[in-house]
Amino acid sequence: MAEHHTSRRAFLIGGAASLGAAAAGVAAGTLLTAAVSPETVSDAEPDTQTTVPFYGIHQPGIAEPPPAQAAFLGFDLAPGTSRTAVAEVMKKWTSLSAALAMGDTSADESLVSVGTAPGRFTMTVGISGPGLDALGADRPAQLVDHPVFPGDQIDERMSFGHMFVQLCSADRVYLAGAVRAVRQSAAAALTPRWQFNGFRNADADSASRNGRNLMGQIDGTNNIAASRATEGGAVWVKDAGPRWLVGGSYVAIRRFRMLLGAWEDTPRGTQDRTIGRHLDTGAPIGSHHEQDPVDLDATDASGAPLIPLDAHIRLAAPRRGADEEMLRRSYSYSTGQFDSAMGDEEAGLIFVSYQSDPTSSFIPVQQRLADSDALNRFVIATSSSLFAVFPGVQDSDDWYGRELLS
Repeated sequence: MAEHHTSRRAFLIGGAASLGAAAAGVAAGTLLTAAVSPETVSDAEPDTQTTVPFYGIHQPGIAEPPPAQAAFLGFDLAPGTSRTAVAEVMKKWTSLSAALAMGDTSADESLVSVGTAPGRFTMTVGISGPGLDALGADRPAQLVDHPVFPGDQIDERMSFGHMFVQLCSADRVYLAGAVRAVRQSAAAALTPRWQFNGFRNADADSASRNGRNLMGQIDGTNNIAASRATEGGAVWVKDAGPRWLVGGSYVAIRRFRMLLGAWEDTPRGTQDRTIGRHLDTGAPIGSHHEQDPVDLDATDASGAPLIPLDAHIRLAAPRRGADEEMLRRSYSYSTGQFDSAMGDEEAGLIFVSYQSDPTSSFIPVQQRLADSDALNRFVIATSSSLFAVFPGVQDSDDWYGRELLS
């Protein structure tokens, strides 16, 4: 029987373009150019429907369900920047993040997002291995230089860097103001290097189901549940790590360009076999529901593996006993630009994963995928970075990276 093939080109090109327009722009305006004290923040009365608690053992923006909009920023340290100068930026960022998490925009009456809700705003901050080197600090063994994998076409201008910030909110205007504030408050010591804007399904804040990426795949199936306990799980750095990182994590961020035209011209059956799931339901091949267990040993009538040996879900699956689990928190992106050389728009996926040890989880899994994933015909990695994420700010006397930078 011939494979059923329904072309999605016309639908996705129109839909992705409109979504991309919603993610690509950053609104003008200024935000909280003056520092806001924790005392000011504590006087506010948060709306639990739109706010995420700021203080805690872990930084917010990792274990919580991702809001619909995100911005990811990389910074370089200015040459000769001291630990003291970076510490001052971290104190400013801490005050800024605490205020924005509560919806407190009182520090600047010209704020672009006056009258908007924080939309479960979170800010998450980290530092790279080269960033630690530049400050004369010892690296954790797990914070290796980010490897370049086979097939990568990495644009170094849009990768690496010394400091990392992830900003998330359901409100794109609130998020845009936060981006400007983060940059402005860091200007004395940090230079912006790159920025990615990402989006998820519009109902990401309320729906319990996983949304779809621009290839039409349901994204996030079989993701792990992150414990917010001090210990446990595959996400948080425990006592084996350096003291300044206990309660923190490691984040890998890779931007994959999707070759949407080639994907949409591929028969549906081949698409399913490439992923290892039925595109319409998200169910593993041979099953009916998205959350059905993946049986990698199942065979068809001829004895061939039901899920192909090069299927994405087979190669991405954590190997038993290998500590390969990670928490994925990915977003789609579109630049809104048409690449005439490629004959398609520039759009794809911002892959984000949090893990307690990238050398035993992210790196070996990504190496496996780079070597033989059938999906490699339809995606190109153009950016890649790895950072250590500071533990949470625990009280009003604490600040990002205090244990490292004091």
